[in-house]
Amino acid sequence: MQSGAQVIGGAIFEAAIDRSHPINFGYKNEKIALFRNTTVFMQPDAKSFNNPIQYTNSPLLSGYISNENMDLLKNTVPFKVQRYGRGRVIVFTDNTNFRAFWYGTNKLLMNAVFFGKMM
Repeated sequence: MQSGAQVIGGAIFEAAIDRSHPINFGYKNEKIALFRNTTVFMQPDAKSFNNPIQYTNSPLLSGYISNENMDLLKNTVPFKVQRYGRGRVIVFTDNTNFRAFWYGTNKLLMNAVFFGKMM
């Protein structure tokens, strides 16, 4: 296996969103296109409310991803909220404001900041 082929250098993936969750406030569609350049994969939680953004079973919209990484990415989540002490940690696997050129996910970061206490 070639290590260079396992890098996700920047590709666009489709995810389904739960518009009733505070992280997705302001989005009008049931799907979102996410820019991704990492190989960090998080498995979904057993409770569906904890998976408000989830990659689809066939997520690649544009770009390159190896077959091995595609199998790891399918149906994973790019966002989680974990309780930590008396607070919460909000985790994204990807930079929602990567180089300020992917505007479609800027709202996710702002929703995390403004609505974090509701999650």
